[in-house]
Amino acid sequence: MNNKQRALFSDFTFENWRNLFLAAIVCFHLINIIAFSRHGGVGDDFVAYWSVGRIIDENGFSQIYESDKMRDIYTHEIKEQGYIIDIDTNTNVVGYLPVFVWPFQLLSRVDLPYSFWIWNIINSVILFGYLVFFLKSTESGIEASTRDMVLLTLVFISYPVIKNLTSGNVNVFLLICTGEFIRNAVNNKPFLSGIWLGGLLLKPVLLILIIPIFLIRRNWDVLKGFFVSSGTILLVSVFLAGFTGMKSLINLWTKYSSGSFSGTAPGLMINWRMIGFTLDDQFNLSIGWVITGLGIILTILAVYFLINHNPHFGSPSWVLSILGVFSATIAITWHAHYYMAMVLIPFLIYTQEYKLLPQKIIFLWAIVTPVVMFGMDIIGLFDYFITKIGIIEYKWMVVTFSGFIMNLVILYSTIKYRNSMSGHTNLP
Repeated sequence: MNNKQRALFSDFTFENWRNLFLAAIVCFHLINIIAFSRHGGVGDDFVAYWSVGRIIDENGFSQIYESDKMRDIYTHEIKEQGYIIDIDTNTNVVGYLPVFVWPFQLLSRVDLPYSFWIWNIINSVILFGYLVFFLKSTESGIEASTRDMVLLTLVFISYPVIKNLTSGNVNVFLLICTGEFIRNAVNNKPFLSGIWLGGLLLKPVLLILIIPIFLIRRNWDVLKGFFVSSGTILLVSVFLAGFTGMKSLINLWTKYSSGSFSGTAPGLMINWRMIGFTLDDQFNLSIGWVITGLGIILTILAVYFLINHNPHFGSPSWVLSILGVFSATIAITWHAHYYMAMVLIPFLIYTQEYKLLPQKIIFLWAIVTPVVMFGMDIIGLFDYFITKIGIIEYKWMVVTFSGFIMNLVILYSTIKYRNSMSGHTNLP
C-alpha cells in the first residue's frame, strides 16, 4: 500500500483551471436561459420591436412612434398570445430610425415566442460568424488558434452578450459596425471606416464623443464616410416615415432624455446617471446627482488625456484610445444599458490580438458580472431560508453596478497602457 493517491485537481495547470471556470459560467448561463424559456420568456425589448412591426403592417411607418398605438398592441395582440404585461409600468417604445426597424415587420408576422427565438438564432449565428471573420482578419499570428477560442468563449459568456440575447435587443449590429470601423481604420481606409460609423445612428448616443473628436482632429475622410452613410440612413428614414413620423421620433427622443418613460429603467444602466438615480431613488440621497455630475466631468477629462497625444489614425495606439472614448461614452451618456457595451468587444479583441492590454482585462470584463450574479443568487437563497431581510431585491442593482465598475476599469486601462504603445506603431 505504498501508492499515494493524488489530490483531486493537483495536476491542473492555470489553463485547466481557467477552462473549468469558464465551463462553470457557461453552465450557469445555460441554466438561467433554460429557466427563462421554460416560463415562456420573451425579452421585453423584443416585445417592443415585435409590436412596432405589427404597427408598420397595420398603420405604416409614420405611426410607430405613437405611444397609444404601442399601448393598443400591448393590450390586445400580446395578451391574446398569453403574455401579461403591466402596460402602466412597462410600455417600452422604440426610438430607432425607421430604416432600422423594418426587419421587425416580417418578424411580427410570426407568433411572438417563435419570432423571439428566430431572432435570437439569427443573431447568434451572425455574431459567431462575424467574430470568427474579425479574428481571422486581424489576428497577429501569435498563438492564434488557442487564443481565438478563449476569446470567443469570453465574448459569449460576457453579460452584455447574454443580456442582449435574453432581451432580444439589436446590439449585434452595433458590434459589427464598430468592428468594421476598426478593421477599415487599421487597413488605412478612413472613408469606409466612416461609412460603418454611420451605422451607430441606430443608437445615436454612441456618437456624442467620437464625432466631435473627429471634427477637432480634422479626420475629414472618416467624416465624409460618416456623412454619406448617415445621410443615406436619414433620407431613407424620411422616405419611410415622412416628416410627420420623423417629428414624432424627435418628440420621443425628447421624452427619453427627460426620463418620461418608465421603460427606460435608469437604475439598470451602467452610466453615471445610474449612480445618481440609485442613490436618490433607493437611499434618498440627493447628493447622488452631484456625484453623477462630477463623474461625467472627470470622464470627459479622461477622454481629453486619451486623445491629447494625437495618435496616428488606425495605429494600435489609436485603437486603444478609441476604445477608451467609447467606454467613456457609455459612462457619460444619458441612456446606456449593459448590453450597449457590446460595441467594445471588437476593440477588446484587437487589444488582445496585439497584446495592447493584459489578458486579465478582457477576462475580468467577461466573468465579473456572471460571478456577481451567481454570488447574489447564493446570498438570495440564504436570505430566503434564513435571514429573510430581502437582500435579493438588490440583486440587479449590484449586478448593474458591477458592469459600471468594469466599464470604468476599461477606461482606466486604456489610459494606463496607452503610453506603452509607442513601440508598436508599425503594427498593421
